[in-house]
Amino acid sequence: MLDLSGKVAVVTGAGSGIGRGISLALAAAGARIFASDLLLERAEETARLVREAGGEGIPQQIDVTDPDAVQGMAEAASHEFGRLDICVANAGLFRNSSILSMPLEDWNQLMAVNVTGVFLTVQACAREMIRHGNGGRVITLSSVAGERANRGGFAYSGSKAAVRMMTRCWAQDLAAFDITVNSIAPGLIDTPMGDYIWGHVKPETAAAVPANRLGIPEDIGKLACWLASDEADYITGTYNVMDGGYLDRPFDRSGLDAERALNTGLSGDELLAALDGAGQDGFSAGVTRRAELELG
Repeated sequence: MLDLSGKVAVVTGAGSGIGRGISLALAAAGARIFASDLLLERAEETARLVREAGGEGIPQQIDVTDPDAVQGMAEAASHEFGRLDICVANAGLFRNSSILSMPLEDWNQLMAVNVTGVFLTVQACAREMIRHGNGGRVITLSSVAGERANRGGFAYSGSKAAVRMMTRCWAQDLAAFDITVNSIAPGLIDTPMGDYIWGHVKPETAAAVPANRLGIPEDIGKLACWLASDEADYITGTYNVMDGGYLDRPFDRSGLDAERALNTGLSGDELLAALDGAGQDGFSAGVTRRAELELG
């Protein structure tokens, strides 16, 4: 059993899914948890679960796109517990849309949370770690989407690829302060976000994973605990895929073939009208089916 006794961890997006799973796993290993989420009631629920399991958990409402709020979060955790050892930059959101139809507002929001929010969180927490002089562990959440291209996934995949490379650079920046920086890249994980994307085709989605099941937040929590522990003190700048083999599965072209069949015989104006009429995703039926089967 990994021992994180006495360590203090800030986890963003801690109110559900992977963030809650990581929070509970770190707490089970002895870490004190500062659970942050955009929705206070969800942060409070995670903190309550931590306390019920015998740990220490404090909730905080936080918008990771607000620089002052993020700085306040890191300072509050440091002040409350007298130190800050572990930063888990997990908060994120998902948008799936064609390049032909994604609204600029959606693009800006996704990048603000998934890229800028991670940057602000890591910067604020790293500065507090340096202030206390105990080194630290930074863990970012990327995704297999940051490595595998998917139709309609350009914004989400681009944001997660950015996290992957920022993590590698930050490992260089912070090495002199005994702070390690590593990224976890989940595959298909059974979370509320996953339910939103492909919950209505969950059996088919699980069957696409070589391990023959969806991942669960506890899986990611185990890896986060190890990366946060003294056992991983020589590990930094790494990208750790946890996906049950999903990343290396063969390409399924059924959605692409369906899309081509639907588009056959339509003029350019008719194609654009169909895209504009398909709603936020901007997909015809073939691409929508593809999105249902793939989060990656």
